[in-house]
Amino acid sequence: MLENISSKELFIKIYKWRKTFIKITLISTLLIGTIVYFMPKQYKSTTILFAARQFSVSKLVIEANAGNQEDYMQIGDEDDCEKLIQLLTSDALKIKVADAFNLWERWDIKDTNFSYHYLKLKWDDQVSIKRTEFNSIKVEVYDYTANGSAQIANGISDYCDSVRRDMTKSIASEVLKIVKEEYNNTLTRMKILEDSLQVLRNLGVLHYKEQVKAYSKSYAKAIEKNDIEAMKRLNITLDILKKYGGAYENIHDNLEKYGAKYPDIKMKYDEALVNYNKIIPAKFVVEKARPNEFKAKPKRLIIIAISVIACNLIGLFVLLLKDSITKITIK
Repeated sequence: MLENISSKELFIKIYKWRKTFIKITLISTLLIGTIVYFMPKQYKSTTILFAARQFSVSKLVIEANAGNQEDYMQIGDEDDCEKLIQLLTSDALKIKVADAFNLWERWDIKDTNFSYHYLKLKWDDQVSIKRTEFNSIKVEVYDYTANGSAQIANGISDYCDSVRRDMTKSIASEVLKIVKEEYNNTLTRMKILEDSLQVLRNLGVLHYKEQVKAYSKSYAKAIEKNDIEAMKRLNITLDILKKYGGAYENIHDNLEKYGAKYPDIKMKYDEALVNYNKIIPAKFVVEKARPNEFKAKPKRLIIIAISVIACNLIGLFVLLLKDSITKITIK
């Protein structure tokens, strides 16, 4: 319905309707200004992080082969940075921070079945987590108090380690359970074998091969000397060795196998125990968030200016539409 008009005609019409635009400007400025005046102030705090390399504690700290150890002081690469962002933006972290700083009341989130949904919407408005061109991560938080924004920003940084710990805890727990069971079984088996050897030692079987060699030489000498008494004594001992020698050798060999296995299973148990109980932080904190008393939101003048311009554009469209309808009616 609006006809094509030139720029000159448009400026003429605007000048003609200048009083209307002045009224629109005054009314919109007063109305928007009043609304903006009552909008709560928000303050921004920022923390900057670098991702750390993502490895298990045992791999980084107690690895037996020093050549295989990773440098736990090295800043992470792009993959580590992406992993850290996933932790920082996870729903688990949002819940932890919301509970820790009572964001449910602080951000006036309704206590309904959809409270978590409202938390996510508010979180998207109040929190910004982005990777910078330096491969660091910038966490920006807005809140209604300067101290609150700093606390929440630092809380997000701190709780990401807690989320990572919870994430890996189940796997570390299962690994520890398996390795601990194998470790205890090894100790139990070694104890049984040692007790069995002790029984054989009490019977006189101290070291089968060495004893057989020694008693065989003594028996040969007794035969040469025709020492009947010595031969009887040695026969009794040799009979005992013959009876229990095989059992001794079997138990002794098994004990050596378990003895060789023990250092490896003990090291794995120590590693699993460390991985379960300890965690290395997933990030380096370059800059902790500090309270900033300078108001970040709302930008009142910008809001008023944009709103006034928008009201005037709408007014212009309505006036042009009205003028076009009037012309059509006259025709």
